[in-house]
Formats: sequence, structure tokens, C-alpha cells
Amino acid sequence: VFEEQLSSLCGSSPRGFSPRRQQMERSVSPPGRPGHRHVGMKHRESPRSGQADIAPAIRRSRSRLRSGDSGGSGGSRMSRLSRRISRGFSLRRAPEVVPVRDLILMDEIEEENVVAVLKKRYADDEIYTYIGNVVVSVNPYRNLPIYDEHQIVRYRGGNYWDPSLSPHVFALTDSAYSDLRFKGRNQCVIISGESGSGKTEASKVIMRYVAAVSPSGAEVDEVKTKLLKTNPVLEAFGNAKTVRNDNSSRFGKYMDIQFDYHGNPVGGKITTYLLEKARVVRQNADERCFHIFYQLLAGGQLSTLQMDSDPTHYHYLSQGKCVRVKGINDQENFREVQRSLKFLGFSKDDESAIFRVLAAVLLLGQLEFVAAGEGASVSNRDCLEKLARILKGNPEKLEAGLSHNTVVVQGKLVSSLLNLEKTSYARETVAKALYERLFGWLCTRTNQTLCAEADSVKAVIGVLDIYGFEILQTNGFEQFCINYCNEKLQQLFIELTLKTEQEEYNAEGITWVDIQYFNNKIICDLIDQKPNGIVALIDEECLRPGDRSDESWLSKMDQAVGQHEHYKSRTTKKDRKMPQDVFVLKHYAGDVVYTIGSFVDKNMDTLFKDLRQAMFECDNPLLKELFPDGDTKTWLGAARRPETAGTTFKKSMAAMIGELNSKQPSYIRCIKPNEKKRPHVFDSQLVLNQVRYLGLVENVRVRRAGYCYRAPQDKFLDRFKLVCPHTYPVWNGSTRDGIHEVFLYVGVTSEEFEFGRTKIFIKNPNTVFRLESVRDSKIDSVVRKLQAAWRAFCIRRKRGSYIDELMESFKFIKTDPNYGRNFKWPSNLPRQLISGDLYLKKVHANWWAWKKLSPIPEELRSILRIRVYAWRCLRGDFRDRRIQQEELCKPLNINQPLGPIHAAQLPGYEQKSQSLCQRHGDSVIHFSCEARKLNRSGKLDRRVVVVTNRHLYKTDTKLNATPKRIINLSSIKSVSLSKTPDSFAVVKVDLAGHDSVFDLGVSSENRVGEFIAHLLLACRRAGNRNVYVNLFDGVVEYNNSQKAEGVAKALTFRGDPGAWSPDEPVCRFQRQTVIYSTARS
Repeated sequence: VFEEQLSSLCGSSPRGFSPRRQQMERSVSPPGRPGHRHVGMKHRESPRSGQADIAPAIRRSRSRLRSGDSGGSGGSRMSRLSRRISRGFSLRRAPEVVPVRDLILMDEIEEENVVAVLKKRYADDEIYTYIGNVVVSVNPYRNLPIYDEHQIVRYRGGNYWDPSLSPHVFALTDSAYSDLRFKGRNQCVIISGESGSGKTEASKVIMRYVAAVSPSGAEVDEVKTKLLKTNPVLEAFGNAKTVRNDNSSRFGKYMDIQFDYHGNPVGGKITTYLLEKARVVRQNADERCFHIFYQLLAGGQLSTLQMDSDPTHYHYLSQGKCVRVKGINDQENFREVQRSLKFLGFSKDDESAIFRVLAAVLLLGQLEFVAAGEGASVSNRDCLEKLARILKGNPEKLEAGLSHNTVVVQGKLVSSLLNLEKTSYARETVAKALYERLFGWLCTRTNQTLCAEADSVKAVIGVLDIYGFEILQTNGFEQFCINYCNEKLQQLFIELTLKTEQEEYNAEGITWVDIQYFNNKIICDLIDQKPNGIVALIDEECLRPGDRSDESWLSKMDQAVGQHEHYKSRTTKKDRKMPQDVFVLKHYAGDVVYTIGSFVDKNMDTLFKDLRQAMFECDNPLLKELFPDGDTKTWLGAARRPETAGTTFKKSMAAMIGELNSKQPSYIRCIKPNEKKRPHVFDSQLVLNQVRYLGLVENVRVRRAGYCYRAPQDKFLDRFKLVCPHTYPVWNGSTRDGIHEVFLYVGVTSEEFEFGRTKIFIKNPNTVFRLESVRDSKIDSVVRKLQAAWRAFCIRRKRGSYIDELMESFKFIKTDPNYGRNFKWPSNLPRQLISGDLYLKKVHANWWAWKKLSPIPEELRSILRIRVYAWRCLRGDFRDRRIQQEELCKPLNINQPLGPIHAAQLPGYEQKSQSLCQRHGDSVIHFSCEARKLNRSGKLDRRVVVVTNRHLYKTDTKLNATPKRIINLSSIKSVSLSKTPDSFAVVKVDLAGHDSVFDLGVSSENRVGEFIAHLLLACRRAGNRNVYVNLFDGVVEYNNSQKAEGVAKALTFRGDPGAWSPDEPVCRFQRQTVIYSTARS
């Protein structure tokens, strides 16, 4: 629309706004001049094209708007056109920045674009951004809700390239931890950046995540807690407030978290580098000494130490004019340090000794000296005596140690006095040595608590949190070492991410256009190369005889490296504006001006023998551990000079780089957004400088032009061959053909990968993500098959032992009179054999029943069926009944008839029973026997109980049945029996007041079991399937009053003969209760 309106106004399509021309200019034009470069795009307008053509149109439109002339189209139309033109220009000047999660995905790779993306994400509280597998972290200077348990669960087991997960340190840590668990490779996370960029917090986040996602257990949780408790201790003793950071690490820390073969953390090991001990005695403006001193004065037991709680009263704590920091609670932090020391195994005596050393350091700063002849002495004796009490030493020996220097000359000890200046220097030296050795002792003791046995450690995750690059107003020996360390780390980063990667492409024959980047190896060689490196030259100055000076060392450097492109001084550059006592190194992060004052002394790090002796001879056991070289017995044999501080640090850096090179590296590049340490403030120029010297743009270019994943072809096929059914489980073809089969099955096109000479290279992270996802799904099925095969093997082995045991048990079953009824079956069977075991038991039961029934005549089997049914009704809790399971195992006695034959002994039974059935419509008699019925008065009347196909009769002995003696089978609800060995049965019916109580033990044997069986069978045949048998303990209620509103009675059974007196009747009423003694029945 904008182009059409402009064409109608100008008469033709403007060349400067041709879409095709814009596209061409973007692709070929160099970076524009100031005022024409736009964020996110490179474009330069030609003054003779777009601007020349459109300028008259704009002037005409403005003139018409001022004069009110509509030009035939109406003023409103021109107003709209003007707004559209303005809108078009504003879009050209400030195109929208896409805050990509991975800088590799940017349209154009420029420093300004990188800064714009970081700024946009920072404004949205997205502080993490990826460059491939490198995490760029921008310090938010506030707490963000992105580290809670919910976030840990989201990233646990997630894929690094999963687009649903925002960039996070958790993702990087999870990737390293997973690689350690499943591939067994040692890992390291290298955290780098300026001071104040958030390196220490990043290391703590890594440790918290590892503790959260690793397996739990009592011992494992204790190890996790110990690892986390090291942070408060090391921060208190090794961190301090600087002008750039309120919690700046003033030492380098590398921590190995040790894991066993199950992925459980089992220990750790801490290595420290170059504590900035000069901070103990001297701080710049707006800085503090180490945190622990202020914490001790805020929360320690100062009465025991005889110390003042005000830090301003101590020289070593008040030089920076900043004793308290907003947001830091020294008292609470001190309590946390005490809790951590206790958990790490430090005793109360250890704590007391530590705090005494800290107090001694502060008191050393309070000593004042005066000249005494050629030497010096302490003027404030009270302070010296307090120092001696705290150290448990002798004041005179302490003073002598501070004012004398003993050297070994030709095997003899020669002592000399120190002047006032050197005495003050000795005081500062011993204060720094006390604190440095205390810090080293703390780390050693902590390692003794943390370190696991070597044979229990499978792999480690190392976390490097080291001081960032520093450019201060005055830069001395400490800044030189710190910046040298950062140069080595930058060199390592270049070697592993840029140089090595490009060399690998060339070695593998991958088509590649080399990307130019700055390799800082030239600076590292300038510092540490022999014999003309800066460290070698300062060592030479320190070790030569005669007077040593910083000026002499600077002069040697000018001669040796004066022509180096990254070194300059006043002499080499003949720049009169430069001071005479400085030199400049062009580091990768920028030019740093170093002041040479005290370089030589700090490099020599001289601690006089008298000071070491004075510390060793104190009665404090900790001091004897800290100063073993103070024992005079060792002096004569130790005439060789110790290594200089520079050489020691250089060797420690070489060891650190070697350690990091032996592990799989992961990188976190920390960026400081502003110098004010305030949230929501983004200084683009400051960030641009960091982006530039961190080499992020070069890293993006290499990653974008290169490949995100590479692996040896044979190992790649071993890992992913199970993805494709053609290559798994056996592949007999070549490795390349196998990889082609895998890619063809997954759907990976030829543009997404390339074969090297020995490796396979994959360009897109999503391709790797897809391969891993398919592999994960296939692993589940493979594991299930392996588990099934293993379980089948275990079952077959157990099945064999089960069958062997079964055959041994039933070997003589045919000759057993009970046919194996009492044999013991195998127990503790696996779940898979239970159904087979039940089936075999059923087979045996059927065979046993056949063996038992085959001798019984057919005419007696119906009687046995009644017995079986009675047993089924009365088994379980009815174990004391007459019909037991064992009864069925015995042969039937034909002389013991059952059923109606018992009642047939009554005179005229046959004729009377037929008459009874005819009168009431019954067709068959199932059961009949003599019994006694309990009447309403509690007496037992002689009766005949008859069970037919329709009724239950309670006739007299002549088989006469009145209506009240007839019970319809459909009205019976239940039959109640007691658990005692009696012959009573209570029949309850629907009609209230018509329950019946029978004693079925009138004849020679108890007939209650048969009665129950016949009655229940008759009820079922008559359609009443709701009848149940009720077993009661001692008491059962019934109502036989012939009235619905009659009082319920209770029948009580007692089995103890002693419960009755000899003259007590068998049955009697007792409060509407009939009591019957089974013992006297």
C-alpha cells in the first residue's frame, strides 16, 4: 500500500523502495555509515536512488499540508499518506528483533545483532541463550523463579535441543550428567566471564541441580549435603566485596563431584588457585576484606577473643571505607558458616583454632612500630600481648620474629635486624601467610571429608569457577595472574570450540571455508614462554644476587619483548605520556595497564624464617600444622629457594588446563549487563565489549557453518543400529551402508549429514534429537525382550527344580493309603508357576477322588454326596462338627444307614408318611429322624423331624402334624448352629414368633449335619436359595412364642462341665434365656 501511494504521488515507482532492490542491497552492501546501520539488518541507502527520488515527494506533501491544499485528493488523504510515509521510514530504521533461543538461528551474524538479541531476552527475563551447546548467561542481579522444583522436574531427563524447554543451565547440567551416567565419560563445566557476571551463582545452581536429580538414599543424601555445605565456607573465606561485585570470588575454584557406577554422588574434591592474599592487608576504596572477618565480628564470641565488634576499629578492615554491604547479613552468614563447618566434620576445638587465627590476623594489623637503633620494636605492647595470648605464644619471640631475618650462609644460620620499613613489610607478610595457609588447610580438611575411595569412583563432573578478567584503576601482580588465567581459559575455549573444530573438518575431508578468529596463544606465549616470557624474566630478577628492583625487571622486559605487538611501555613506544613505572599488555579482552610496584616482592613471596619459627613455636596445634617449615631442624637441609609465586601459578594453570582437557567440556559464558549491579539495566556498549572479547560472534559463525554433532562412524552405528530393523540385532554390511540404512529408516535426508574419513557429521540438532527419540522408544522394546528372555530363563530353571521336588514328593503315591493327601507341595513359587501349581493340585484332587470313589457301590454314592454337601456347608469354622473332611476319607459303613431309614423304626412309619405327603401335596421325603423340640416353656418335647420336597414337619411320634407344626420351605431364612460339640439347630422363618429349636441327638448319633444338608438341598430345589447357615459363639436369639410381639429368647451353650452344679437342671429359664450344657448332654 505504501509503495502504491508513493507511486501515485511521484508518478512512478521509486527505485529506492523497490523490494527487489532492497533485497539486493542488503545482500551486497557493506556496513553502513553511522546513522544508517539498523539493529538486526545491514543496509545502506544510496543517496541517488531512494532518498533522491522520495525527497521531492515528501517536500510537496509537507507544503500541501501546511497550506491546506489537498491537491485534488483532500487534506485527509494527504495526512494519511504522510503518516504512511513516516511509518514506512520508521519500519526501515528499527526493524523488529527476533529473540532467538539459539544465536545460531540469527538471520545475520553481527556483534550488534547478538547484543540486540541478548537485550531483548534480558528484558523478557530470559537470561540464558544458547550458542549450540554453549550457554550464554546474563546476570539479572535479582532472584528469578526459574530454579524451583517444578523447573528441575521439567529439565530432568530432557533433551538439550528440545524446543519446548527454554535455554537454561539446568539443560546443560542434565546433558553432562546424562553423558556421565550412560557413557561413563568425565565431564567439566567451565564458567567464565568478568567479575560480577554471575559465575559463582552459576556454579551453585549446577551443584543444586545435580543434588536434586541424582538418586537418593541416606548415605547419598549426606554426601549431597556435604557438597552443598562447602559453598558457605568457601565463600566466607574466599570471597569479598569489590567495586564490581558484592560477592566476588578472590580465588579460583575447581571442584570435582565424584559419582559411582550407579550415578550416585559419592564424594568430591576441591582444588583452589591463587588466593588474593594481598586483600588481607590492603583494599581499594569501596571494597572490603574477606567476608569471614566481618562475619566473625558480627556473630562470633568476641568476649573469648577479646575483640571489638566494630570493624572500623581494625586497620585491615576499614581501608576501603565500606564495612557493611546492603543485602548481606554478616551475622546470619556466620551462623551458616558454623553449621557448615560442623557438618563437614570440624570440631569445636577446630572452630576455636580457626577463629583465633582470624583474630590474630586482625591484631597484626593493629601493631605499631618505632625505630630502635638499626632495627625496630613494637610500640603498643598491650596489642602485642593480646596477640600472644590468642596465638598461645611468647610476646618476645613474636616481636623478635617480626624484627629479625635469619638466612643460611654456607651451612650456618646468620641473623640480622630489620629496619622499620622491612619490619612493617614482615608484619604484612606474616598476616597474608597466616590467612593463605589457613585457607589451604580448610580446603585440605574439607577434601578429607569429601573424597571417596578411588575404586568407588566411576566418573566426575568438574565445575570451574574462577576469577573473571579484571581491568582496575591500578592493576598489580594479582591482576596480572588473574588475567593470565583468563587468557589460558580463552585459549582452551578457542582450542576446543574453534581451532580444533576447524582442524577436524579439514582432517576429515569436509568441505570448509576457514573462519577468521583471534587466537590468543600469542599472548599466552608472551607471558609463560621460556626464556623470554614475562614470568621467566621476573623469576630471573628475583633469583639473581644483589639488589632486586621492579625497574630493573621492566628494563629487561623492554629489551626482551619490547618489539612484541601485544606489549608496550614508555621506552618501547617512546610515548612520553606513559608513566615510567607501567607496561601495557594487549589482552584478548582489551589493553591493561600494569603498575610494576611490588611485582618482584610479590613474586618472591618471601616469608622470613624468624616469622615461621615464631608461629611454629606457639602452643596452638593449628599453627604447627600451618607452619611446619618453622621447625629449625629443617632449615639447614632446606637451603634451596622455594618456587616463586608466578612459577607456582603458571604450573597450576598448566595442571588445570590438562585436567580440563581430559574431560568432556561444557561452557557457560557469563556476561555482566551493567556496572551498577542493578536489575533491568542493560548497558549495550558494556555488553558489546564482552561479546567481542569472549569471541561469541566467531563461535556463532563456526557453529552455524559447521556441524552440531560428530562421532566415529563405528560408534555411531553401534549406538543407533537398533533404530532400524535391518541393522539390528546383526548387521553384516559395511559401516557406511549401515548408517545409510539407519538414516533411510528415520527419514534423514542427505543434506542433513556428511561422511568424513572416519566420522559422521550431522548439521541440524533436530536430527540428533529425532535419532535419540527413536532410539529411546526402541530401547524400551529391546529392554522388554531382554527382560522377558531373562525371566523365562529364571522360570525354566525354577520350573525344573519345582518338577524335581514334586516328583520326589509323589514318588510313592500309589502305595500311600491316603494317596498323597497329606503330602507337602513345593512352596514360595514364582508368580508364573502359580497357575500351573493350582492346575496340578486340581488334577491330583480329581485323581484322589476317583481312587476314593471307585470302591464305593453306586447305591451308596448318593449317601456320600449328602455327606460331602454337609461337609461343604459346615467346613472352615465348623471344624468341630461331626462331619469332617477326614470322615469322607474313611470307607462307608453300610450298617449305619442315613436318611429316612432311621424313622422307619417307628410303628406304621411307611403308611403314615405316605398319608402325610398326600395330605399336604409332598412327593418325596428327603430326611426324617427322631428329635427333641424346645417348647415355649423351655422344655424338650419328643418329635419327629421330616424334610420333604416342600415342607419341614415337626410331627409327634405318630406322624400327626397340625398346621403350626408345618413350615413351608420357602419361608425358612436361616439355620443357626453353635461352635460347641452339640446337636442343636435353630431354624428361623419369615413369620415372627415361629422359630424352632431342635435337638437332633436323640438317636445313637448326632444327625445335625445330615439335617442341614438335606434341609438346604430341599430349600434350593424348592426355589429358596437365600437360606444360609449361621454359626454363633455360645448365644443365639430366637422367638418361638407363636406371637409376633413375643419376647426374644437366647439359647446359651457352655462347654465347661465345671460351670454347672450337680443338682442344676439341664435346661432352665434365666431372664428369658435358655441355658444348655453341652458337657452334660
